[in-house]
Amino acid sequence: YLQIKGTAMGKRFAPAYADIYMAHWEATVFPKCTHKPTHYFRYLGDIWGTWTHGPQTLNTHHRSIKLKYTKHENHIDFLDTTTYKGSSFNNTGKLDIKVYFKDTDTHGLLHKDSFHPKHTFKGLVKSQLLRFHKICTQQQDFEEAKHTLFQALCPRRYTQSFLKNVAQTFLNRKTPDDSKIIPLITTYSQLSVITNQKLKSTFTTILENTNILREHKIISAYRKNKNLQDSLVQSKLKPVQN
Repeated sequence: YLQIKGTAMGKRFAPAYADIYMAHWEATVFPKCTHKPTHYFRYLGDIWGTWTHGPQTLNTHHRSIKLKYTKHENHIDFLDTTTYKGSSFNNTGKLDIKVYFKDTDTHGLLHKDSFHPKHTFKGLVKSQLLRFHKICTQQQDFEEAKHTLFQALCPRRYTQSFLKNVAQTFLNRKTPDDSKIIPLITTYSQLSVITNQKLKSTFTTILENTNILREHKIISAYRKNKNLQDSLVQSKLKPVQN
């Protein structure tokens, strides 16, 4: 496969290029449209909007830009959300939003037996629940999304008690701590965990007996271990030998 046009996939600047390109496309296509969309919102290459006349003009404006659109009377999927007419729509005129999972979504989240610091697993589940909580406008939709997530995590060795604990505490906020941080930066391993725990304990003892660094606290900061991908994929090319 040889790509001969466009920006290389995977490059950091590719989304910015696409955004600039689509912004120019919008600026030139809408003046040609006899009928304008009632609502139009775009995120990179995905568009959410309402249009009663169809996007025929949009698909003939530029040969490399063809819009594929889906339409429904009661709901529409956009990125990871579904906007729909809920039970109160007829009375309030307001739409509801819930989490949308694509059919191809395998929920391939980090396995609980993976070699990572313990807080990583809690943070993973917490971040997903926070995302669901921000998206869903109805509690029932949040519960359904949470159930889907937990059903996917259980086969990956996440226990029911662990998931229940995260679900009960994910909205809790930590008390602000103004202490200055001294990071113990090590590559994550069982030995580094034990070493850091002993250093923290010793540091606490020093604080109790002296006034040195009393406004400081020690935290563990772990580097990522080298994995198989790091060994197989080279980010730098070796110079060509003549």
